[in-house]
Amino acid sequence: MKRIEFVSRTGVLAASVLLVLLLSACGAGETPEAMLASAKTYLAKNDFKAAIIQAKNVLQKDGNSAEGRYLLGVAMLRDGNPAGAEAELRKALSFDHPRELVALPLAQALLAQREYKKLIDEYSDTELGSAADQAALKTVLA
Repeated sequence: MKRIEFVSRTGVLAASVLLVLLLSACGAGETPEAMLASAKTYLAKNDFKAAIIQAKNVLQKDGNSAEGRYLLGVAMLRDGNPAGAEAELRKALSFDHPRELVALPLAQALLAQREYKKLIDEYSDTELGSAADQAALKTVLA
């Protein structure tokens, strides 16, 4: 009986090691640009968890990627994590991602967290270039 237990534990350990190696190899050869494109594709397909994974893969290779932070924030917001989204979107701003792109999802994250005062203080005077984005921001503020 002990031999069977040893063999099954060894098999489980070997399978676990193999799985870790395979997962670490997935994306090892991909460039950050390819992973960003993949994250955008997943977002377009409403596969937020896959988009989050791809954005995190980008950030593992380049922690200062403003676009990676932005995509991660948007994916987290759409996946129902507004607090995480706010943190990532603010980091995207700190890495000089265009404020006009970050404003609407960040406002939505603040609204989802019921941070009404912060939302009004930060975005009541904000003007966005696109009429559709401006209307969406005014809706969030209302």
